[in-house]
Amino acid sequence: MLDTQAIESLTGLKGQTTGDVLKLSVPRSEVRVTLDGFEIIPFMGLTSWVSFKQGAHHATLMGDIVVLEDEIEDAMAAAIQANLYVTALHNHFVREQPRVMFMHVEGTADETALATGAHRIFEAIKIVRQKHPVEPAIKKVNSSLDAPPLEAIVEHKGESKDGVLKFVLARPSVPVVCTRCGELNIDAAMGYNTWAAFQGTDERAAVCGDFAMLENEVRSVIRELQAGAIGVIAVHNHMFFEDPRIIFLHYWGIGNAQALAQSLRRALNTQQ
Repeated sequence: MLDTQAIESLTGLKGQTTGDVLKLSVPRSEVRVTLDGFEIIPFMGLTSWVSFKQGAHHATLMGDIVVLEDEIEDAMAAAIQANLYVTALHNHFVREQPRVMFMHVEGTADETALATGAHRIFEAIKIVRQKHPVEPAIKKVNSSLDAPPLEAIVEHKGESKDGVLKFVLARPSVPVVCTRCGELNIDAAMGYNTWAAFQGTDERAAVCGDFAMLENEVRSVIRELQAGAIGVIAVHNHMFFEDPRIIFLHYWGIGNAQALAQSLRRALNTQQ
């Protein structure tokens, strides 16, 4: 069983427990990011997180760290010095200002060592921003979306926060294990999920998010998104040593909110 108190004490963060996973989140509220006239606030996809799960012998950490360009070197050095894998470094958006990258990390060890490593990454980023502060994010976006029709189309309940409506969809029908982690089951709380975040009005909304796909699903998901005028921004891995192989796709679209949701639903329908 995870020592959640020790993890929270070492990181200085309060976690959220889902099943047997402890997730720690760090909203990048000190950074204002805009894209095509929309504010990318933390709940829209600008929150760093690390999740911990106990395995048979050791704990496993997986996380996604939001970094500005001048934070990359120090954040990555902190991860490597903590004996964590940097499993990916890539974009989730295009045309955003300022440029934002996402560094995925992974490791299996004693939970106190993993928590110490996570703390060092967050501290490295904090030090850079303290030396070179930027304009902070706004606290909430103006949004007047009618949630029930979107929930009916997506066939899932959304969470509304700070003007953003977000859907997080697990894939329990396609179980994934980490072969390096003692065949540890990797679930939605560990980052294996599809999500979508909406803001704006019913007539003109923005949507961004991430599809978790098997390799043979990539082409059909891209086809349906492009047919619905949703731009595919990036296609890449997030994890190492997973079985089966999972590919992640990031997207961005602007248009009628229900039309965007219908495009997402059609893409979801092509998956197993």
